[in-house]
Amino acid sequence: MSEVLILHHLSLIPNGATLSLVVSAGQSLTIVGPSRSGKTSLLRLLAGQGRPQEGYVSIQGSVAFATAFASRKPKVGSLAKFQGHQGRSSRITELLLATRLWDRRTDSLADLSDSELAAAELLGPLSQDSNLLLIDGQLDRLDPWVFRSVMAVLGEKMNQGTAVVAVTNRPDVIKELGTLVVLSDYAIKFAGSVVDLLRHGPNHEVTVKTKNQPGVRALVEPFRVSVQPCEDGIRFFAPEGQDLVAHLLREGYGDIEFITLKQPTIEEALSRLI
Repeated sequence: MSEVLILHHLSLIPNGATLSLVVSAGQSLTIVGPSRSGKTSLLRLLAGQGRPQEGYVSIQGSVAFATAFASRKPKVGSLAKFQGHQGRSSRITELLLATRLWDRRTDSLADLSDSELAAAELLGPLSQDSNLLLIDGQLDRLDPWVFRSVMAVLGEKMNQGTAVVAVTNRPDVIKELGTLVVLSDYAIKFAGSVVDLLRHGPNHEVTVKTKNQPGVRALVEPFRVSVQPCEDGIRFFAPEGQDLVAHLLREGYGDIEFITLKQPTIEEALSRLI
């Protein structure tokens, strides 16, 4: 798998934590953080617009960057010509349908809602055969109906080898794209997978529902178990002397009716980081 984007000891602030990672063809990355945390600044560096305080960025191939329009005068249907994509009318037509902008193609950008404008900002970059696609928050502005179809288009482009980096604070986007960088005050707070992020959240909670049989309850009191996610499921750990706890969880022994597991959410993990 070819490398498209390489970050080598990159930092947005002097003497800040540095970031080194590789995004290969077909892979994805989200940039997450509060307002004014440096998300767009980092994205611009990834587009080759400027230099970081420390480290460097290496881009292999072409870049498509979804940004706000400089003018709201053009018609939606003229975006292919407006953005220099002549000869790609069939692709633009498919994207107009996917973004539900087909019926607005004769309208100017100034007449669009914020969700429609976000979709329009994605039309040109999505139509390009780029190696790297950068998205600056447009996914967060899409309404639920357009969001799913746009994510399907992104999935197709990734299957074709496009690497995607998106600024977002939507948990569903973070979860779907998988790997993230978290910023706060232009400092890098975290970089890794969603599974790694969730380890920064509150502890998993396990609830065991039993009938009123004090004999079985006495066997497991005090009931303590540690729960950790792993690649193929959930791993339970019982402290020394509580081996029976793990056995009951595995076998549903005695009067246990059901076991429920409450996992930390992406929002909870992010709030603990920042």
